[in-house]
Amino acid sequence: MEKNKSEQKRQQGRLRVAIDGQYRFAGDQDWLHCTVFDLSPSGMALGGKQSFYAGDKIEVRFVLEKRAVVAELEVTNLTGKKAGGKILKMSDDDRGYVQEILNRELLSGNARLT
Repeated sequence: MEKNKSEQKRQQGRLRVAIDGQYRFAGDQDWLHCTVFDLSPSGMALGGKQSFYAGDKIEVRFVLEKRAVVAELEVTNLTGKKAGGKILKMSDDDRGYVQEILNRELLSGNARLT
């Protein structure tokens, strides 16, 4: 199966998820609902009600297996109201936790966290 360009550029595997979360654009105070669609320690994809643009910086927060995770993301690719991007800022603890979940799921043969 041929990979698209964004998949070829990824340094790490991503876990497909469907996690409710919240996001806000840099400088905004109000949080908006989103769904996180895939996740790795270095990037994620999410969808929301507002349009995203390449270069947007957004803060995302969500709960992954009962633990709150917060990340700052720069949007690098778009598909409609879905955005993918690289994580600019995430605590070392959160990054390690995401990696631990990713490793566990991928090693057990799961490409999707349900």
